[in-house]
Amino acid sequence: MFKRGMTILLGASLLSACGASDIEVIQLDYIEKQWNVESYTKEGEIVQIDETKEVLMACEGERTTELKGDITVYQTVFAGRKGVVPYMDPYSMKVVTYLEGDERYAVCRESYTNQFVAQKIDSFPTFVNTNEGIEVQHLPRVEQAATMEQNNLLKADFAEIDGNRITPFLHTLLEIQPAFFGELEIELGDKTTRHPIVQFEPRGIEMPTPQFAIGYDEKTLQPYTLYSFDRQYFMQRSFKFADMDDYESMENQGFEELSVDTIVEPGELKEGEAVPLYSFHYIKDGEPVTETMTMRYISGTLLKEGEEPASIYEDWMHDSEKGPRVVAHRKPFDENALTYPDFIEISTEESEQVMEVLKEAEPVGRKGEPADYRYLTLTEGWKGQEFEISYKQRSKKLDIYLTDPLRDQTFKLSSKGAEVFLDIFPEYKES
Repeated sequence: MFKRGMTILLGASLLSACGASDIEVIQLDYIEKQWNVESYTKEGEIVQIDETKEVLMACEGERTTELKGDITVYQTVFAGRKGVVPYMDPYSMKVVTYLEGDERYAVCRESYTNQFVAQKIDSFPTFVNTNEGIEVQHLPRVEQAATMEQNNLLKADFAEIDGNRITPFLHTLLEIQPAFFGELEIELGDKTTRHPIVQFEPRGIEMPTPQFAIGYDEKTLQPYTLYSFDRQYFMQRSFKFADMDDYESMENQGFEELSVDTIVEPGELKEGEAVPLYSFHYIKDGEPVTETMTMRYISGTLLKEGEEPASIYEDWMHDSEKGPRVVAHRKPFDENALTYPDFIEISTEESEQVMEVLKEAEPVGRKGEPADYRYLTLTEGWKGQEFEISYKQRSKKLDIYLTDPLRDQTFKLSSKGAEVFLDIFPEYKES
């Protein structure tokens, strides 16, 4: 490891003294064949989108932090990178929603975050169907579910938890008319749940109205939230409460002899306002206790210029690394992802070293013999570049050639550059 690090550092210092060619080796661009881009019709059918570059370029201009007027969502498009997707690559997927209020907008997010970037646009791409749209409110509404829906809840086949059936409180069934994006949090007395009860995000398809209710396991004394997104199938999640002053604390609180009253007033939920939902009545330390459960709407945030999105994995994983990625692979990217051992993935730090090495390569009029790992793919952000690798074995060293097929131009690494490259990719010594 020490020898490897010294080689890289020595190579980098020597390269800085070498002159670069007038032809830039690295010319990153939006490469369509690296991506699979698709959308959904209003009815939820998948359609392929050919305008890959337009989707990848969305929200790259000046940002806006306000969506004015009544919102109509027309289409959401998903761009997923093909081939090797590096572990926790923040640029492995881009989601773009096209909508209209007082102006036209594109709203985007990356794969590792639930925070959005928005941009005003003069016109929609040609693939956006503006004949049909979905009207979405800025604020959600809460309504008491009809008696018929409560009877459906009674008939729902709940999965048992450790052999215990969850019993629903039928009158607690509520319906939520979604907002454009944001989340609903719930609190009980001086405790809060760690995760939101409902999340909204921009969509271009018709979604069923979400419903939720309170259920109870009389054996474990655990309350549950019961969810429905198609009025037939319900899921359940136990409440995990934390002290508001000690958010890291987390526990499944038991409620002896629990009963619940629904006290919510139907209507629109204001931003940040705690709205009473239920009264919880139970026994604690032999005494009757009544606590109020409230719900609060937290609107999603549109990031300002210069703000970086926060990772949704920050509680259990380091933030996604941003920076260049370099992957060597035996086969070209196609419809199927590459699998080991047909590719070599290196770290972001090593990728930066390779990028520096490539910048110092000189244009030549010849190639070598095709290498086993014939392809080298660079990515940075949504852009990329591909090279074909070839080599020529000389008595004491290995010459490394990189051909850019789009320009039909071959470059040769310097002697020191080849040493750095082979230290990072020793597999090419064995080709």
